[in-house]
Amino acid sequence: MEGVAASMATNVEELKVSVGISRDIADTQKLVTELQSRPYLSAAFNTALFQDANHVFEVQATLRNHGNTPAYDVTFRAAAGIVPAPIPEDFGFPLLDNSAGASVSFLAPGTHKLISRNVLSRVHDDEVDSVKYGTGSQCLAMWGVVKYRDAFEKSRQLRFAFTVLWIRWLKGTDKDKDGNPLPEQIFSADTMHHNGAD
Repeated sequence: MEGVAASMATNVEELKVSVGISRDIADTQKLVTELQSRPYLSAAFNTALFQDANHVFEVQATLRNHGNTPAYDVTFRAAAGIVPAPIPEDFGFPLLDNSAGASVSFLAPGTHKLISRNVLSRVHDDEVDSVKYGTGSQCLAMWGVVKYRDAFEKSRQLRFAFTVLWIRWLKGTDKDKDGNPLPEQIFSADTMHHNGAD
């Protein structure tokens, strides 16, 4: 009887270990399925306008779903502004109450939406080129927060921020083969802070 009891005790312990392993495998498979299936939103620079007689500085970002399921109840708040360059570590990336998008939306896999924001006031005419080309103490930036719900009913958030600069053409390379002026190239750089997602 003692041998049978010992054998049963061993079997019970082995069964506990086996159940624990099975539970770990099931939890891992659930996590992998969720990670593969969830929506992944990103916000990236699309284009910009510099200030001239008719426009103030304006920035446009693309909000895209790179995941395999829709993002539900998508909302965003975003702003564009002329900020110190380089951006200080303690910069708060403020979002005014009127910076929210106009609707709650749905973003299917592989689709995108455009977010456009202009700065709140004109830059002094003497400072436009230094902001545009990044040669002064200020630069153009865009930042925002996107909130959404995934297919697993989890609330998600994306924070983004980037600066925008125009690139001057080298003398003699600013025209195409027919002598027409080429538009200046624009690029962005992610900031050191306010970029992340869950």
